[in-house]
Amino acid sequence: MDSTQLETFLTIVEYRNYSKTAEVLNVTQPTVTARIKNLENELNCKLFQREGKNVVLTLEGEVFIEYATKIITYMNNSIEAVRKSKTPIIKVGFCPGVSSSFILETVGALKENNILLSITEGEDSIPLIDKVKKGELDLVFVRNLVSYEEDLVSEYLFDDKFVLILGENHRLADQETITLDDLFLETLICYSPNHPVWSSIEQKLEGIPDLRRIQVKNQDILKTFVKNNWGISFSPFLGIDESEKNQIITKEIDEISSIPNKVNVIYRKNSLIEKYLKKMIYSFIGHEVKTNRIPSEV
Repeated sequence: MDSTQLETFLTIVEYRNYSKTAEVLNVTQPTVTARIKNLENELNCKLFQREGKNVVLTLEGEVFIEYATKIITYMNNSIEAVRKSKTPIIKVGFCPGVSSSFILETVGALKENNILLSITEGEDSIPLIDKVKKGELDLVFVRNLVSYEEDLVSEYLFDDKFVLILGENHRLADQETITLDDLFLETLICYSPNHPVWSSIEQKLEGIPDLRRIQVKNQDILKTFVKNNWGISFSPFLGIDESEKNQIITKEIDEISSIPNKVNVIYRKNSLIEKYLKKMIYSFIGHEVKTNRIPSEV
């Protein structure tokens, strides 16, 4: 049993056709047939059966899918691990609403080490976790999600509460206490109501009369609109850089700040790079501590 047989098997599962599999893998159809025949001989069973012009899995084939997928994943991970032992490449993902200063300080914890870094920023938590499962990322910082995969480690870091953000010249900037009723007639700079970060916030805003909205695509555009007094918005506290705090005023509204927004870190079990991942995690926590918001222990 080798990787080419397993790759061929999984490609047939996807396309249900030997000819299409041969085209995708850039081999001849007899090669595809021979690979599957040799694999079936090793397993002592039939993996596919004909159904018209296509093929479908047998019961034994259905059972084998999970094992074939895991074997391919383990083989790819082992190749990657050996490569990383020479010059480690750490692939890190950050969910939306994390400021550039947090990202810079977190990855900066490794700048003295002989490693390469690949950063993915602004993707939602579920796709990020999926990339860790597939081995496309090593470590991700996500919100309100954990993973129970046996090859992954999930750790809770701290709560990152939502705050109201205003331009420095906004009418509410000097008001000590702000309630949802004060947002009457305001323009809200926001993501789509279906966005994971915003769905819970939108529920709290129901019933506020004449609350207008401008939808944007990412955190940087959102903050730019607020700085220029186009409207107000809400942001995780981590989403505001120290350098922006002379242009952006943050206020707490009880109903919004109480929305759960837990930051979790999820990473792959890999002894060759785990020491680097831990260093990044502790740097992330250390930056959070310096904002005078003490997190729970990891």
